[in-house]
This record gives sequence, C-alpha cells and structure tokens, in this order.
Amino acid sequence: MSVRPRILGLALVVCGVLIATLPALPWYAVTFPTGASSLSGYGAGAAAWLLPPIGASLVVTGVLAAWWAAPTGTPPVRALGAVAVLAAVLGMGWSAFLALAPHVEVVAVRAGMADSPVAGEWFIGVLPPAWACLAATALAGMAGILLLVPGTGPAPPA
Repeated sequence: MSVRPRILGLALVVCGVLIATLPALPWYAVTFPTGASSLSGYGAGAAAWLLPPIGASLVVTGVLAAWWAAPTGTPPVRALGAVAVLAAVLGMGWSAFLALAPHVEVVAVRAGMADSPVAGEWFIGVLPPAWACLAATALAGMAGILLLVPGTGPAPPA
C-alpha cells in the first residue's frame, strides 16, 4: 500500500469540492454612480455551469485514488491521473475564461418601465473566489500529474 496516492486523492477531493462550490460565491463586482453590485459566477449569465460537474469528476477521481492506494505510475492510478489532468485542464480553461473575460450585462430596472441595458463604460472587478477557482484547478492538475509518474521511495530490500 502506498501513501502517496491517498494524499494526492485527498488533494483532488479538496480541489474538486472547491471548484464545485466557488461559483456560488461573488465573482464580479460592478460600481455604479448610485451604488455597487456583485454577481456570483452563476449570476453572470450562468456561465459557470460547467465547473460543478468538473469538480464532481475530480472528487470521484480523488476518492478512487485514495481508495485503491496502488503505487503511483501503475496503470489504474495512471488512468485516474489522466482523468484528473483532463478535468483540471477543462476547469482551468473555463475558469480562466470567466475570470479574464467577464461577460456581465448590466440591466436597469425602473418602476413601470421595461428592463433595459445601461449605457456607458463600467469597470467590472473580478473578486478573489474567481482566482481561487483558477488556483484550485491548477493544483488539481498538479496532483493528477503526480499520479501519472512513478513515485520515488525507499529502495526495496535486497
């Protein structure tokens, strides 16, 4: 039994939970002359819909890696590492797309009138949960890569 896949599996579970839950927190902040507003990852046109399934796949992969506890570099653990790397690359690309190019439409609601977009240039600030999601996908990718390569450990007895 190897300890390394268990630790990496636990890391994948933690990163997967973060990736699945962080889009519910405020990701964007917009300041208007009349006040400020914030939007979650889902609030910005529900663009973060892909992150929870990616997080769930990382959680399942991490649980399997911790449960099997075969030495890293063996075929079953390498397959789990490949799945983790693929999910992390997808999550990193999508969360980078959301954090670096936010697509937020500001709509004014006036009493007795139809909703209409607000004209003007508005600064949209990207809040720390968006960057934390990007970091969690990067860490999950690193854990997946470490599952792919054989672990170094003490030499077997002669």
